[in-house]
Amino acid sequence: MIQAKPTAGLLTETAPPAFAVTVLYTNVRATLAALRQAAFLARDLGATIRIINVRAVPYPLPLDKPPVDREVLARSISTLADGQLIPTRIEICFGRDVVQSLLRSLSPNSIVLVGYRAKWWPSKERKLAKHLARHGHQIIFVMERKET
Repeated sequence: MIQAKPTAGLLTETAPPAFAVTVLYTNVRATLAALRQAAFLARDLGATIRIINVRAVPYPLPLDKPPVDREVLARSISTLADGQLIPTRIEICFGRDVVQSLLRSLSPNSIVLVGYRAKWWPSKERKLAKHLARHGHQIIFVMERKET
């Protein structure tokens, strides 16, 4: 299922499943690594998987006219989820503030997997994960592996 619903800078969600493991879309390789781990976790917990891609819409543009085509985003993300045995939903969220939009889209105490590339400086993924953790969400970091 693909959803993309902007409403005054907030994401409105329709009937979430009873329990879902959330994967935060960061980049293709890191998200794929997080998605693999999410499949194991979701299977063991009897949960579904939810991939969220949050995009900021600059103020000159209306929320319903983001600078990127949501269909292109949805297709690129859905290729990551192809072949998943666990039911997987893709949500594309547009808002003015990425952190606030993400916080509003998550249920309390959500399990969020964040894929990242190893760097010695603080990445945007780590900063975003800190915000989520401060609001009571459980964060699992999954390091992107280098393919040889």
